[in-house]
Amino acid sequence: MRKRMLPLLIILIGALMTNAGAQSVSVIITEQTINDFLTAMGPVKGKGKGKQSIKYNWTVKNSAVDFEPGTAGFQGDISVKTKIITLTDKVKGRLKVDYDATTNKIKMQVVEAKFPVYIKILGKKIKIATLDIGKYYKPKFEFNGPEPIQQTVELDLGGGNLKTVGVTVGGREVVLEKDQLRVSVTLTYAAL
Repeated sequence: MRKRMLPLLIILIGALMTNAGAQSVSVIITEQTINDFLTAMGPVKGKGKGKQSIKYNWTVKNSAVDFEPGTAGFQGDISVKTKIITLTDKVKGRLKVDYDATTNKIKMQVVEAKFPVYIKILGKKIKIATLDIGKYYKPKFEFNGPEPIQQTVELDLGGGNLKTVGVTVGGREVVLEKDQLRVSVTLTYAAL
């Protein structure tokens, strides 16, 4: 059902944006959409090795993204276990957002979420590693962008007359807003 509604949503938003400003078509991806996906995905696990060859396992649960004006963040609950200790804390990081106009793809990926791994010996914390979840946390989110599928449209004007209209993409804009990401393009039309 969601796959069928996305093209309709894109057309509706495009029509609204035509009246609202310079952009002709926009795709909006809400923070809730990404967080629903992360919830469905569940925990992500990995392994590492720190100083003195101390091995550890890590698990990230309750992952979420946070879209704010101009920035995209990542957060989750992390648990790190060695043979002698278990650490549980919050991990925060950065979400990279890109729009590739060549492929018309909107891409998001956790690129940095550092967490210090340490053990306690006689009440003293000894750091054994810095775990950057962004290097190991592999979910990448890809969505289709707002560009049209066709560059020309043929119109039957009746009486055997055909007219071809060219569609050109002008400016492109990627904007992080409160609770959402918006990717917009400006379209221009010309008779060919």
